[in-house]
Amino acid sequence: MEPNYKTIADLFAVVQPTDLTVDEKPRPKEGKTAEESDALGRQSLADGDPDAAVRHFKRAVEQREATDIASRVDLAGALDYADQAPQALRQYQLALRAKSDAVEPVVGMSEIYKRYGRFRDAIEKLESAVAKEPSNPYLRIKLAETLRDAGQPKRALAAAQEAVMLKPDDAFYHYWIGDLLITMGQYDGALDSLRAAIELSPGDDHLYVRAAVAFWRAGRQVEAVKAVRLASDLDPSKHLYHGLLGILLEESDLAEEAKLESNRADKMDRYDHDLLGRLLDEMGIEA
Repeated sequence: MEPNYKTIADLFAVVQPTDLTVDEKPRPKEGKTAEESDALGRQSLADGDPDAAVRHFKRAVEQREATDIASRVDLAGALDYADQAPQALRQYQLALRAKSDAVEPVVGMSEIYKRYGRFRDAIEKLESAVAKEPSNPYLRIKLAETLRDAGQPKRALAAAQEAVMLKPDDAFYHYWIGDLLITMGQYDGALDSLRAAIELSPGDDHLYVRAAVAFWRAGRQVEAVKAVRLASDLDPSKHLYHGLLGILLEESDLAEEAKLESNRADKMDRYDHDLLGRLLDEMGIEA
């Protein structure tokens, strides 16, 4: 079932208010046009063959005008995926030379810099992209992610809030802020952001689990349990939720209910147990 707004309002105690599809047709070995070569490159990526993707995207670059950088950006991405970061950076640089106001190459370069610990370079690249397209919320959230990973949560929060201002109806941006605020220990603020995310995307069970973490940390155990129950209702196949519920109920001195949920968690696999351990760490509960 999908919770309605009355359910959400009750939970938070507020007044109620690129395509990688596999083509089954026989494929040519080479594209006759840039578009065909691009399609073959994307298909190769979907097939897990980055070397073939690089070959197709290189052909697409040759088939396009020098000022059309779409295929070159795709080539850079394929090279990066093939663990050829230096060559990928080179292609991004060539794309920028051909089209200095493009932001896609800048974002790609920043991702590579970040992965290799060059956070200052990554941040500078993204800030330059934001300056080129100040109304682009995606660039703001990419900057926020990089600032967070660089250990600058306050600056990350400011960048993410700017993304929300530009696109307030995007659940992900609200969720992202809520998740960041949890790590900063600002649980009430996290709940405000997660509530907004849930109102925009009430069928996303993961949002309720993140809210449960914030509720528990804020000392609101009843709401935390309720949030996990809602997550479980949305996706009954996730045994993790039963395991989490069992522990939360036990911590709340509800032994009988805890036992029932723990029994339902018997089918948890290793991955579930790993996720459960992380959630308990976030909640400050000793396993």
